[in-house]
Amino acid sequence: MVVSGKKHRLAIIECGCDINMMVDLAKAADLVLMLIDASFGFEMEMFKFLNICQVHGFPKIMGVLTHLDSFKHNKKRKKIKKRLKHSFWTEVYPGTKLFYLSGIVHGEYQNQEMHNLGHFITVMKFRPLTWQTSHPYILADRMEDLTNPEDIRTNMKCDRQVSLYGYLRGAHLKNKNQIHVAGRGGAHP
Repeated sequence: MVVSGKKHRLAIIECGCDINMMVDLAKAADLVLMLIDASFGFEMEMFKFLNICQVHGFPKIMGVLTHLDSFKHNKKRKKIKKRLKHSFWTEVYPGTKLFYLSGIVHGEYQNQEMHNLGHFITVMKFRPLTWQTSHPYILADRMEDLTNPEDIRTNMKCDRQVSLYGYLRGAHLKNKNQIHVAGRGGAHP
């Protein structure tokens, strides 16, 4: 999960296992929440994403350890938590925050644990990342197709005119510059 936003603007984007999506999100993320299944441990995609983040300036990273309820004995649970915390600190940096979600009750995580996680995120301070401050990028939360419906009806592959709404971050976006649309490939005027 990638969190990007300033003050009251917050966008939460779930990152799949697609390497291109990882690169695009590592460039724009202010905070990365790495969900780690305690019953399974670290997955290879986590290590890939951490390497990608290092290349793009390393946004804040926070771990969230889940499925702790799958361990019935406290001794085993403590041992797993300690081992995963040590491994997480080795991969990111010592002292990286790691939250523990004890388990799901009636289909939901416990309110106090979610409140603590939300509070920690809201008071967190972010440092400016070099890549983000030197490159303009848009986080679009809405798109409208302005193309004439008759043109679409007659030719489904006609050129479309769209309007994006969202947030411009980083440097200024210059008029007539080519842009890269994540997931669409190539640069577009």
